[in-house]
Amino acid sequence: MTASTDALRQQRRVRELSAAVTRALAADPSIHLRQQHFFKGNQSLASYAPHLRLQPEEQLEFLRGVADSLAIRLQYSDQTLHQSHLPDDPLARLVFDWLESLRTESLTPDTLPGVKANLEKRFYYWSAGFHHAGHTQSALGILLYTVAQMCWSRLMGRPVYEETEDLIEATRASINAELGTALAGLRRDRHNQSNYIPHALAIAHVVARSVEQALANKKKQNTDEDEDEASQDAFALLLDLDAGQEGAIHTAESAQSEVFSALKERYAIFDDQFDRVIYPADSVRPELLEEYRERINQRIAAQHIPFPLLVQRIRRALERPLGERWEWDQEEGLIDGRRLTQLISSPMERRLFKRPQPLIQHQTSVSFLIDCSGSMKVHAETLTMMVDLLCKALERAGAQTEVLGFSTQAWNGGRPYRRWRATGRKPHPGRLNEVEHRIFKEADTSWQHANRAIMALLKLDLYREGIDGEAVQWATERLLAQSSARRLLYVVSDGSPMDSATNLANDDFYIDNHLQQVLGQSQALGVEVCGIGIGLDLGQLYQHALIADLHKGLDNHFIDDFIQSLRGSRR
Repeated sequence: MTASTDALRQQRRVRELSAAVTRALAADPSIHLRQQHFFKGNQSLASYAPHLRLQPEEQLEFLRGVADSLAIRLQYSDQTLHQSHLPDDPLARLVFDWLESLRTESLTPDTLPGVKANLEKRFYYWSAGFHHAGHTQSALGILLYTVAQMCWSRLMGRPVYEETEDLIEATRASINAELGTALAGLRRDRHNQSNYIPHALAIAHVVARSVEQALANKKKQNTDEDEDEASQDAFALLLDLDAGQEGAIHTAESAQSEVFSALKERYAIFDDQFDRVIYPADSVRPELLEEYRERINQRIAAQHIPFPLLVQRIRRALERPLGERWEWDQEEGLIDGRRLTQLISSPMERRLFKRPQPLIQHQTSVSFLIDCSGSMKVHAETLTMMVDLLCKALERAGAQTEVLGFSTQAWNGGRPYRRWRATGRKPHPGRLNEVEHRIFKEADTSWQHANRAIMALLKLDLYREGIDGEAVQWATERLLAQSSARRLLYVVSDGSPMDSATNLANDDFYIDNHLQQVLGQSQALGVEVCGIGIGLDLGQLYQHALIADLHKGLDNHFIDDFIQSLRGSRR
């Protein structure tokens, strides 16, 4: 067993233990942890509170605080009442939800001293991490951080994080007059959620207005210092626009196809003469593409996502080590044990150290394959924003990107289906629709030149049915034709493959089973395939799967998960 396997097992064990603690404390056996989120059955328990956001490699002593906080909240918070008062503004929503988590934490009974200690340790852990990451160096960061410290201290009756007590003093003094009444109400009404809500809303709206004004002032300055901006705006990535708390995360269904098995897993196509590959942008008026582009630009701007930081995080995720190689004879680094004798014989010698060679970034190709079936229409705008933003960031980070799509040319089979019926309805005919594969952006075309063509994803009359397996096969072939050392394919879909004519003539899981066969082949060819489920878990179909809930905008939990998926297996 390798050290990395040990680490993975330990990490899984840590999470299992934390989920078990939450189940016990909340007296609810349906609670579990999946993809760095707690769930009650299929209902997400994720909190907007930044201090409760899980990291990929969370230590048990700090993860316990998250688990305990969620369990306490299940006991002391009326979620229906809370949801009915959530503000529309993303930042106000974050602060309001954060204050509810802090309220319930403050209600932890004295009979649970261990839980109290875990909660305090978690908040101080977050405080240290936020401060040491440099986020308190900007006006925006220090404002949000100070409000968090003031509210936590008032509710818990505990001192603020000692290391930053002097740092926040000026900001605390400047906002105390505006927040004073609401702050007093937090402690006074913490046992009554209905009475507490107006105070929390008042603070949330004050913070949102202050941040909006700060962003407007910064925009007027129009600076180009990307790295400084990235550091200053890092807190924006903590905004949780996840709408998943209002609905269940479903799982894509999959089962064995009797027809596929009877045919010895040989996929059949009844008639492929009508299949085609198109460039959707060619069928959209340039003026309409420009209008779409402007709409997406406005949506992206409204998210307040610090683009330079996003690029930096992606670049780091794509880096790969050279291996066990060292730079010798260095004046700083790690002591080279082989040269310790020289320290005695030549006291003035300084080149006694070694350093690991820096990480390098292999050329990476990332392809997004979009399911353009009819049910995806409702997600088209947010989906376009997500793909556009990620493509731009990936290219800025040094990766090559491609945006592809797949659908059919007709509903209910089209010409192949009619021909099958006219020729006697041969049993188990295989695929019975006209496949249409789409190229929105080619790998050798930069985002700068293709960003309007990507907007053709908003042409809703292009969305029909979906035959996933052939599309994955096609996208894999395109990736393999590229010279990159690493190839990643993200299949974006809201469910299992669906073509009504093919399903009726074969069975419900015929094209589903073909997809699973193709996924295995793609992985064997060295393509890293990941399913991105829009509002559902594609884990039944894809070995690696992410969940993106797009109902209220771009899900920043998903951005974190996406960046983590770029890391893959470090070798």
